[in-house]
Amino acid sequence: MQVIRLNTKTIRQVHPKTPVVMALGFFDGVHRGHQAVLARARQIANDRQVPLAVMTFSRHASRVFETQPTTDFRYLNTISQKVALLQKNQVDLVYLVDFTRDFAAISPQDFVDTYLLGLNVCGVVGGFDYTFGRGGHTLLSQMAQYSHNRFTTTVVAEHDAEHRKIGSTAIRHLIRVGHVQRANALLGHPYALAGQLVPVSGNQFCFKLASRLQQRPPVGTYRCQVKTAQGIYPATLMLTPTVVRVTAPQLRVATQAGEVAILGQSLPWRPWRHGQRPVIAAWAI
Repeated sequence: MQVIRLNTKTIRQVHPKTPVVMALGFFDGVHRGHQAVLARARQIANDRQVPLAVMTFSRHASRVFETQPTTDFRYLNTISQKVALLQKNQVDLVYLVDFTRDFAAISPQDFVDTYLLGLNVCGVVGGFDYTFGRGGHTLLSQMAQYSHNRFTTTVVAEHDAEHRKIGSTAIRHLIRVGHVQRANALLGHPYALAGQLVPVSGNQFCFKLASRLQQRPPVGTYRCQVKTAQGIYPATLMLTPTVVRVTAPQLRVATQAGEVAILGQSLPWRPWRHGQRPVIAAWAI
């Protein structure tokens, strides 16, 4: 799968000859709702015998326009994780657009002309709540008036679980409060933290997170799997306010990049005062 980074300057230098079906979205988490969008786009691309492309963005809007209510925003994926998940969903090409104030200021018409028609799009697919152009007020369902039917537009309906919308915001909340198993059910895959595994002693590893902006569950001890270039290993993840530590009996590696996929919480982490023993209790999710 090819990844092409774009910004408001380099976009005008890209002139692909092959038509593509383009799926639009931020795709944070690549959850079941996103997967429905990608599956529909893949079907259309197959019918037309063209590649499936995805346009996603380097930053969330709230990280660009930081105001008091948005400064606590956290991502579900690093960019590398997102790209890997898109590849698993049979995407052929990813356009990673640098989301800046300049990009956010372009008109809906300029977005269609430059970022869609300019990239030789023959069909666009997106979720019912996808917006584009200055201010983020123009819905995907309005795109035909800007494209003048020069490509098709497919809007994928809301994807629900237990009569509730599957969305990245809800999943972030579930992870933040410790309901990881419920978050995993909405994601359609285990929630994974990205970082570097650094041996400490024996089967103990310090896990240095790749991004301080990735959403962390609360302090506690979690059942997990460690994924490295050598394979996947059962492990335990311990999160404290200052340390992230992994215990993996079967893992013997030098410092390397990896992912810790969290399967569920087993025992709560509880601070204790000097002279007190830690409290061990069952944890129900």
